[in-house]
Amino acid sequence: MVHFNHFSLVEKTLAEKLDELNNLGFQFAGLNEKEILEEFLRRTPINETELQATSSSNLMDFLTSTEAMNWNAFWAIALQLQGFVANFEFEIDKANDFARSVNLPRIEGELSTDNLISALYLLLLSRGKGGMTLVEAWVSEGLLAVDNQYHFFNDKVLATFDTAAVKSEKVWVETPVDTQNRGQYDLVCVEIYRPLYEGGKVPSVMTASPYHVGMNDVASDKGLHKMETDLAEKTAGKISTYPRLPEDPAYAKTPADELVSEAEQSFTHGWTYSLNDYFLARGFASIYVAGVGTKDSDGFQSSGDYQQIYSMKAVIDWLNGRARAFTSRRRDKEIKADWANGKVAMTGQSYLGTMSYGVATTGVDGLEVILAQAGISSWYNYYREGGLVRSPGGFPGEDLDSLAELTYSRNMTGADYLAGNEKYQTQLAEMTKDLNRTTGDYNQFWEDRNYLPNVKNVKADVLILHGLQDFNVTTDQALNYWNALPAGAHKHAFLHRGSHLPIHNWQSIDFTEVINTYFTAKLLDRPLNLELPPVVLQENGKYESWTSVDAWGKDEKTELTLGDHHVKFENAYENADFIRYGQNFQTFKSELFEGKITENAVLLDLSLPFAVMINGAPILEIKLKINDSKGLISAQLLDFGNKKRLPDTPVPVESLALDRGRLFKQENLVEIPLRESQYQVISKGFLNLQNRENLTTICPVTAGEWMTVRMSLQPTIYSLEETDNLRLLIYSSDFEHTVRDNRDVTYEIDLSQSKLILPD
Repeated sequence: MVHFNHFSLVEKTLAEKLDELNNLGFQFAGLNEKEILEEFLRRTPINETELQATSSSNLMDFLTSTEAMNWNAFWAIALQLQGFVANFEFEIDKANDFARSVNLPRIEGELSTDNLISALYLLLLSRGKGGMTLVEAWVSEGLLAVDNQYHFFNDKVLATFDTAAVKSEKVWVETPVDTQNRGQYDLVCVEIYRPLYEGGKVPSVMTASPYHVGMNDVASDKGLHKMETDLAEKTAGKISTYPRLPEDPAYAKTPADELVSEAEQSFTHGWTYSLNDYFLARGFASIYVAGVGTKDSDGFQSSGDYQQIYSMKAVIDWLNGRARAFTSRRRDKEIKADWANGKVAMTGQSYLGTMSYGVATTGVDGLEVILAQAGISSWYNYYREGGLVRSPGGFPGEDLDSLAELTYSRNMTGADYLAGNEKYQTQLAEMTKDLNRTTGDYNQFWEDRNYLPNVKNVKADVLILHGLQDFNVTTDQALNYWNALPAGAHKHAFLHRGSHLPIHNWQSIDFTEVINTYFTAKLLDRPLNLELPPVVLQENGKYESWTSVDAWGKDEKTELTLGDHHVKFENAYENADFIRYGQNFQTFKSELFEGKITENAVLLDLSLPFAVMINGAPILEIKLKINDSKGLISAQLLDFGNKKRLPDTPVPVESLALDRGRLFKQENLVEIPLRESQYQVISKGFLNLQNRENLTTICPVTAGEWMTVRMSLQPTIYSLEETDNLRLLIYSSDFEHTVRDNRDVTYEIDLSQSKLILPD
């Protein structure tokens, strides 16, 4: 059964509700309860003759009868408006109870005219079975005219802009960087969709995506690294780095030949971001920039450093009149963003969310809010962990140089390939050397791609979306950014149970409406009246259940001793297993989790003393020794035992149920099901024993000498009952993530001096 969760509702007075309803054409003055209902239905794009009101009356008969209006009749009608089938999906005589069971927003108390008006107001804001709020669904069907003007309901802007008349144009924005030392500033191509609006200037929703104009999969695949290699022995000492930002080369800016008001080039429709499409139909310009080193732009694909960030930031500067743009790469005609109000929101997932994080740390004026979905806050933590080369989940062998190959789409244009490939290959080789796959150590290369030291400069509101089962862009990326934000920063996090994916088309939560409320306020200069909790959490083990949490990361700890004896495991695998696991890391994972790998891992099943809600990063503290001078520890923590859980991937609920405008960019409605499973990964972590003190200290490992190691696993929020069972797996090489070191090394752990520390 569906279970709705509404976080986007803004409290309004009765007078405000009446005013907003009036703006939609609903006139209730002087009417009684049945007349109010009749007037409400008369204005809507529905067939009233199809509705049933009671177990014995259809709607038309009910309205003309002497039978009093009551809440059950209201909900019987309302549920049908929301797409539920009377008599099959709910019982007419129990409509009130059914509405309560699916958690539809409701008015309690007696049914009066005022309460009925408030209930109808809430009904319009409620998500229906098809995933859209009733007001959004009806506007898409003609409740309001397409007039290219802004209309609002409950502080949300409605889809009244003509998406068939959108203007598309390309401009080339001048950046403050020269990534290939050519003696002139790099230009980046910007694609703009903007609605027709004669009432003034429009805000912008911008997605900075290095993927946007194409990906070179062939070059990237050739650039993948071999994972089968011995762990390197490092030189003991301290690693020193310092935060630095690119300096403006201060080139003279040659004036353009003329200032023009129209772009020379448009473009056919390409890839777009669903949320941007949604806002385009509501009067927001939708902007895409791929940045330096991409097709139709200048420069090198510097992959995550502040040169790339500054190339994205330059677009916001142009929208606010602080940077130049041209109608082509010839730089002969300048064009201004005279249509823009200067207020910008950044959106996007993964690399796109990463760019949002990075640009926000520049403190650029005009960036009002970012919605960073599964973004990276430190690139070291994406391709490395704890002094180890560590591949992101699902992509063994990938590194920042192969990602540069993927996104250096300039080479996909013949002329740019001829002109720039030689220089590019030189810079790429330098990147491969600097990222240092030999040791996996932090260095200046990675410091230059760490946004955390500059988070103190963030002025924009920060909305974070991250999956707690995301082991591609791990959860520490979000939590570290969250914790680094300055005191008083406006920040909210949405934490879901999925992997590396968005939630704007999920049935269970009104995420899109939350973002609408937020962007409407921040970009259209209206009050932000939304009372949003710090953290909105999807609860594990419950279907379509979301709750409010006051913080991410708790100080209180629950400690679990691991045992009272010594255990050993081997580093080296039998050759056949080593090859088999290397060919399919999913096989390795399933056999590891199910306890089928006995010689190369320690498996510990732990009981809980009481129910625990893990909130933060679990800490594994172990006393161990090895018979070698180098080693690594991998650890995974599982919720183990057959029960119903939420898997990490949603399934379709209804095809093309979501209309982002008016038959514009329709999208599937999806949801994560509740399914029986044997286990679920709660968290995992990896550590080079030579980095056991900290990331920037290299300590020697003495063979046969005991050492105590504390390693952080990925942060999460996960509820466990006292009857639940934890399974902890400790081993060395991980075939999905780490280098595959197959030397003969024996690990020994003193479980009596080891513990698992759970933040709760």
